[in-house]
Amino acid sequence: MNRNFFIYWTFVLCLVVEGYAVNYTCTVNPDGFCIFQGVRITSVEEANDVDLRAPSYDLTRIKFRESEMFVLPSRIYSTFPQILELRVWWQSLHSIHIPSNLLHLDAERNRINTISYDTSTVPMLKKLELGHNRLKSIENISYFENLEFLDLSHNDIRSIDLVLFQRLKHLRVLDLAANNMAIVKNSMEHKLESLAVLHLNDNRLSYLDINVLRQFPNIEKLDLFNNQLMYMEFENMRSMFPKLSIANIYGNDWNCENLAEMIIYFKKINILEYKLYSVLKCRERAVDGICCSEGKALTILKKSNQYFSNYVNELNLHSQHIMQEMKQSKQEIRKLIEHENMTQASLKAFSDDMSAIRNRIESIAAITDANNGSSTAIPRQTKKHEKVDKLVQEILKIKQDHQSLARENQVFKQQIEGYEEMKSIIQELKQENNNLRTKLAKLLDDFHEIKSVKSVPTA
Repeated sequence: MNRNFFIYWTFVLCLVVEGYAVNYTCTVNPDGFCIFQGVRITSVEEANDVDLRAPSYDLTRIKFRESEMFVLPSRIYSTFPQILELRVWWQSLHSIHIPSNLLHLDAERNRINTISYDTSTVPMLKKLELGHNRLKSIENISYFENLEFLDLSHNDIRSIDLVLFQRLKHLRVLDLAANNMAIVKNSMEHKLESLAVLHLNDNRLSYLDINVLRQFPNIEKLDLFNNQLMYMEFENMRSMFPKLSIANIYGNDWNCENLAEMIIYFKKINILEYKLYSVLKCRERAVDGICCSEGKALTILKKSNQYFSNYVNELNLHSQHIMQEMKQSKQEIRKLIEHENMTQASLKAFSDDMSAIRNRIESIAAITDANNGSSTAIPRQTKKHEKVDKLVQEILKIKQDHQSLARENQVFKQQIEGYEEMKSIIQELKQENNNLRTKLAKLLDDFHEIKSVKSVPTA
């Protein structure tokens, strides 16, 4: 037993304490991975005290096993400057920094809620796996312009605008599954022709306008299974997605009539894979092995209130977030205006001081000229010149302060202009949100009208 214990620790870890630094030495496996095991980091401060050692520091593949790290060791990227692939799944990470030269990062099953990167250069990253983390927003993902594979599944991205991926011209696979997502928008102005696979399964989508995906003309596989979809317009799918061959739609709340027509259409355009299995038992009935509800429009009406209520709630949360942003922006603008007013007042006070000093210099100069004819006035004249020199130095200093304040004032003006622009954008978002709420209210009214007509007994 003692021999096995010794071999285990010799093989996977060399731990040496030198002062306050803790050293971990990796072992290199046949695949070329430098594997660190048993690394413990509970705070940012501890990350600064960790040294990583290896047989060679030009290794390009790094992996951590059975470790528990709040963050990565601070010097990992300087220790391995040629690193291209990093695997740190299931390590309890709360955040992660991505260097510009990294090509593949696998950081699944952590607790990551923020990602950072070097803003001075465009990251070279091609494959990013961040599934099973705690991401709520991904606004900075657009900076990773070289991405080809992006896995954001099993996070908490409840609503998304696909415009975030517009700059990712090489992206082929996008996984947004299992994000508790209820809203998918698309304000993209240009097509993303590289995208071939899109996973939207296992979310809370109750309605999806297929036109939302119109900017992805080369999609080959679309996963929509295990949502709450009741109805989808499918008639233009072949013209929008000529390469589509797989469209998994099972596990939703389909209306049977719409589902039957959709499956006929899929077969007609050679989309033959739209389910992984055929269900054996449904609450009402099945169409080609996929469960659905029989009541046509009436069935949709029974569920519409709940679904639209959820949709409105999501929009309300989005609206509240926008209002908070507007409130913070107003406060910042108010502070900047107050600061600018103070700066203007300071500039005026300095100008007044300069005018007063100038008048004093002119008075001193006049007295000096009056005393130039007298030899006894030379000592007094010298003293006056000394005072003039001192005043001139004071003026120069005031002038420098004046210029510095002027520059600062200009910076504040630019910041105010930026906040005004942001305020305009927020107002546009607020208006868009109000328009969506108006449309939803009208849809609800239409559904109630249809429901009242359906409820009238026929003779």
